[in-house]
This record gives sequence, C-alpha cells and structure tokens, in this order.
Amino acid sequence: MKIVKCLLILISFISLSNVANAQEEATLQLGDTIYFDVCNGEQFTYIDYYHKTRFETDTINMDSLNDWAFYNAFFGKGDFDVSRMPCRLSGKFGIIKHIMRVNIDSPEERTVVIAMIENGVSAAYIIEDAFMTDEVLYIPAK
Repeated sequence: MKIVKCLLILISFISLSNVANAQEEATLQLGDTIYFDVCNGEQFTYIDYYHKTRFETDTINMDSLNDWAFYNAFFGKGDFDVSRMPCRLSGKFGIIKHIMRVNIDSPEERTVVIAMIENGVSAAYIIEDAFMTDEVLYIPAK
C-alpha cells in the first residue's frame, strides 16, 4: 500500500511540475521531514493548522504511529482549534505521518499530507499546492 501511495504522489507531482515547470520530482514518504518556509502575511495559504485543545485520558505516543493509525488516533479523539497555519510557524518543521488523496472543492483528487508538529499537540494539513508555492520544503529521510 505504501508503494501505491508513493506512486500516486509521484504522479501527482509530475503532472503538477509539467504545468508549473518549476517543481522537481519527489516521492514523499512517511517519516520524512518537511519545513514550513515562505509565508506572506499572517497565515499560510495552503496549510491548515489543527491544534489539539483537549486530550483523552488514554494518551497515545503519536511518534510511534503512522498512516491511518496516526490519523485515527490524532483526529479521532479530543477537541481542536482549526485555522490556517499562522506564519509564526515559518522556519519550523513537521514529520510526515499520513498521506492521502481527497476531493477538495472539485471532482479531481488532490494529495494531502498530514505532518505532526509541536510534539504531537498539533498537526499540519497540507494541500499539494503548498509544495508548488514553496510554503513547504521537502527533505527526504536518509
């Protein structure tokens, strides 16, 4: 399944790079690091910020979870403040925990990357356009 996800993301980025002519090919993988870079104004354009405001008593170590296990554990319990990610997080980093394809405001599927930030208290919901506009920089794990 991981290979299929990586392939879908690679195809998505290749097709976007053909349109934009500026994007390099990339294969995103769980556990890779992304850095939040360019932010003009008060907030990022293509990144939503989920800050957990209430935790359940059965706290789970989010560092040990990936893919749907992370998604379900992080988003399934507790309460959140949700907004566009503030520019104060420019220069910070996140760890890719989940990658999925979703329909956002159109019938076309788009890649969404979920990155854990701020030690599991917050997550960034990153739409693929953030990579095209340099809001995030991708650093593959070695």
